[in-house]
Amino acid sequence: MSLLTDAELGAVREVAKLGMVSDVTIYDHSVVETIDGSADAWVARSSPVKGWLHSTPTPTLAIMSGVQGVVNTYRLFLEVGTDITPGDRVMVGGAMFTVSDTTAESTWLPLLTASLRRIE
Repeated sequence: MSLLTDAELGAVREVAKLGMVSDVTIYDHSVVETIDGSADAWVARSSPVKGWLHSTPTPTLAIMSGVQGVVNTYRLFLEVGTDITPGDRVMVGGAMFTVSDTTAESTWLPLLTASLRRIE
């Protein structure tokens, strides 16, 4: 027995896509040879996908590397089936993030969620 029929889950996914209005460029990680050995490189995929970036500010100041700041939790909601994995990077609204984790392996997905870290 499932929570929703395939048709009902499809309808929920269509509603979830209504909030996905931001262009999201996904960058794949690769290692390139350099004169000094090798280096990380980030290669943008050919076309952006639509997504919905959500941030939950933490109401507490934290000290990181001697600098005070507010640590936010970022979630990126994407269409189910989007090819994104931990370690990829994404550009949303001019800001670059690293993908920490995704819900791609969940058994019930109304939308795909990626947990993000901000690169600063």
